[in-house]
Amino acid sequence: MPLDRRIRAGAIVALIGYSVFVAVIGLWPSPVDRPFDSELFRVLAALKGIGVRPIDAYNVIEFTANVAFFVVPAVLVVLIVGRRRWWIAPVLGLLCSIAIELAQHFLLPHRFATVNDVIANSLGALIGSGIGVLVLGWRGNRDAAAARRQRETHGRRRAVARDPQSP
Repeated sequence: MPLDRRIRAGAIVALIGYSVFVAVIGLWPSPVDRPFDSELFRVLAALKGIGVRPIDAYNVIEFTANVAFFVVPAVLVVLIVGRRRWWIAPVLGLLCSIAIELAQHFLLPHRFATVNDVIANSLGALIGSGIGVLVLGWRGNRDAAAARRQRETHGRRRAVARDPQSP
């Protein structure tokens, strides 16, 4: 199996696994940070001592977590669809985020659907798409350089084969 197919197949398997993880976290019946309330509020209280309001700190932590949550699947989608179709990843991120938020709103009374979560998730998908494009670009440049070296080596071998007297 060629390397590109193996990378694509691995990305598909990883995306399926990560999608299950996203679904479990997104559709968990209670807020996923609830088990960490005591530790989280201890940290937030410490931040209050340096002038940061706990609610502001919590909002930053939650927004950042929502951004990070969608970076990995977006990278994987770009690895699957390629650089020319990079835009599919943020569109899928937006649609999945909307679906999760709607499910939380209509099906999970202890969860809170917010537009901020959709914005953060979409931003994460956009960042992940950029990372995926950079990775594929780096890989493409590396592969092109390897092919160029191989052609040069092959050309020298053919020249030596035609003229055995050359150094």
